Amino acid sequence: MPANFATTYRPSDLVCNGDTAIVGIGRAKAGAIWYRALTKYFVSSTDYPQARAGTLQAAADLYGANSIEYQTVARAWSAVKVN
Repeated sequence: MPANFATTYRPSDLVCNGDTAIVGIGRAKAGAIWYRALTKYFVSSTDYPQARAGTLQAAADLYGANSIEYQTVARAWSAVKVN
């Protein structure tokens, strides 16, 4: 790489849909949501849209459908264009 090579990124360049306001929920909550989805809602043929639905249902089960955790999971899926 040339010595004068410089790259500057804006926060919106670092996310898929420009949503730079997503705040993390932490590994423990994300793990709990993922584990519940894996054990209650996923099957061997689960695709991405079904995974979104399963993780959202798991978040609703654990934290409520209007919770920050639910909203964060939904925004994360939307950030990677799974709606």
